[in-house]
Amino acid sequence: MKIGIIGFGSIGQRHYNNLQTHQLDVVVLSSRADVEISHQVKDWKSFVTAGPYDTIFITNETAKHLETIKKCIALKPKALFIEKPLSHSTKGVEVLVRQLKQKKISAWVGYNLQFFAPLVKVKELLQEKKIGAVYYMRVAVGQDLRGWRKRDYREGYSAQKKLGGGVVADLVHDLNYPAWLLDEPLKPVAAFVKKLSPLKIDVEDYAESVFVSKKRNVGVSVHQDYLRIPGKRSLEVVGETGTIIWDSISNVVALESPTGFVWSETLNEDRNIMYQKEIAFFLDKVKGGKWFSNLEEAITDLKNIEFIKKYAKK
Repeated sequence: MKIGIIGFGSIGQRHYNNLQTHQLDVVVLSSRADVEISHQVKDWKSFVTAGPYDTIFITNETAKHLETIKKCIALKPKALFIEKPLSHSTKGVEVLVRQLKQKKISAWVGYNLQFFAPLVKVKELLQEKKIGAVYYMRVAVGQDLRGWRKRDYREGYSAQKKLGGGVVADLVHDLNYPAWLLDEPLKPVAAFVKKLSPLKIDVEDYAESVFVSKKRNVGVSVHQDYLRIPGKRSLEVVGETGTIIWDSISNVVALESPTGFVWSETLNEDRNIMYQKEIAFFLDKVKGGKWFSNLEEAITDLKNIEFIKKYAKK
């Protein structure tokens, strides 16, 4: 199996390192001179020549995803792995999805939190109806943008509108995983989006959004920011017989009842394990030979992002 990787920022490097354990032929397209990898090419022509590819990982800036997908379709890989979010806009997305289906090219958007042990446990508890019917969820994520990644935050895509940055799209995981936990899409209702800090960025650093699930009418509130020190994710799921809680600092998943905690488990798993599980899942799907996709899920997230930003401008 030959793999191509387009873009070699932090997530591209992570996928490259994880792919090494599968003993695959990996070609990286990147103009960076500060990395040491066995097979790097620096332009598209060289990348094409190094093919053909069984699958291509698209890990460049969000605003470049659609253009890159178009170019990759012409190379006829079996599948594409696209880092989240799918794009910075819904414009042109539906056309590309049709092309991928017509060419029978599978496409998977990388939502690695769906492979994260604490959230997998929360989903199990919900499927087992440990708190009965779910009434509402509170989801929160905060990242200190200045120290989140190795490079100067002002140079990364997160800080730049033209590259598809901003906290709403950048932290789309936290719009995605509540729907995944509930096994149903979310419909946005209201939002507040703002740049609150003196960070040198031209995008929002704070967002509050409210959703309802489309089938059971579960209320979901989502907080996202580039400001919290230290970075943290947290979740509270309230149901008819109890509450499930989790946060990324303690990594304790706990079940609360009227009499207090009735169950808890600490799931301190190295963060890279969820990425390894994600890669293994994807490669198994490719080897299976059948067409697969989560593009519908990814497009719903894009539509929700656009609603949030549009609503906030009212």
